Amino acid sequence: MPAAALIMRRFNVDELALRRLCSAHPAFLSLCEDYATACCALARWGNDEAKAADYRAVIEELEREISSFLAGSTRYVGPSQASSTNGPKGSH
Repeated sequence: MPAAALIMRRFNVDELALRRLCSAHPAFLSLCEDYATACCALARWGNDEAKAADYRAVIEELEREISSFLAGSTRYVGPSQASSTNGPKGSH
């Protein structure tokens, strides 16, 4: 998965967790691929301010979507994070 290194570095996700998320959620895989594509495009067009601004905006939106997805999928990120979100049921 070409986007893996970018995602792991930017979002501090280990490779196994990332692979599991991508396998279980095709929409997440698509977000990761779009993110990698946008990052490559920004690197290519960084000297063209108008294009660079467009790609930065796309990257920021994708980062928000990926972060949101990861926040909702803590069971894949790590056991210590997942256990902190599981409170007792029925408590008021």
